Amino acid sequence: ETLEQTAIREVREETGLDARAFELTPWAIENRFEIYARWRHRYAPGVTHNIEHVFGLKLPAPRPVTLAPREHLRYLWLPWQEAAERCFSPSNAAAIRLLPARL
Repeated sequence: ETLEQTAIREVREETGLDARAFELTPWAIENRFEIYARWRHRYAPGVTHNIEHVFGLKLPAPRPVTLAPREHLRYLWLPWQEAAERCFSPSNAAAIRLLPARL
């Protein structure tokens, strides 16, 4: 599976959206981070770090989303500044802050 195929699959699994119908762009950003101990059971034994690859997905307007119930509780479309402020993940917040330069 290529990185782009992975991004398409993840978007579909987590939101129900088909990323192929929109503008999906690789940002050539990699983030390596330690997996929180409480989430390591989701990974193979001994895996302690993960690498995420950043993509942008441009939608023409907010769309209804169908969340993966085991991964997310709710969603909310927000202006990018507020989304970055409310983001739990520092690397996701950093990616959101790059949006104005990517539009």
